Amino acid sequence: MITGASGRTTARAIVYGAFSAFSAPGMAQNLGGGEDLNVSLSRIVAALAICLTIAFLAILLIRQRSGKLDLRAYLTHFSPGPRAIEVVEARRLSPHADICAVRHGGNEYLILLLAGHAEVLSQTAVRPALKETRNTECD
Repeated sequence: MITGASGRTTARAIVYGAFSAFSAPGMAQNLGGGEDLNVSLSRIVAALAICLTIAFLAILLIRQRSGKLDLRAYLTHFSPGPRAIEVVEARRLSPHADICAVRHGGNEYLILLLAGHAEVLSQTAVRPALKETRNTECD
């Protein structure tokens, strides 16, 4: 039996030598006998971007379902402002002709659209909508 300070170091050296002798053949080969994993940086970044997008959409969906977020109201912040030209109605007259009612700048136009030609048929001023006033009395 090995005793003393020098004996302990000798015992440790024997144990470490045994572990290194048994693990040496396993270190000589790659795991599974395959080659190194070759993944480009662009694929890693693309996978990260996809995962972050999915996580962000999942957060939005969870917040909407729990009632903490009104997604429609949130997305209206990103919609464009009011348009200057408003198409009221459009009808097809033939395969090559359309008639459209368009509002712009307080006027309404009736336009005939033909293949390669457009003609304004009428122009009228649009009256502002009358707001209904209520007669409220305080008691």
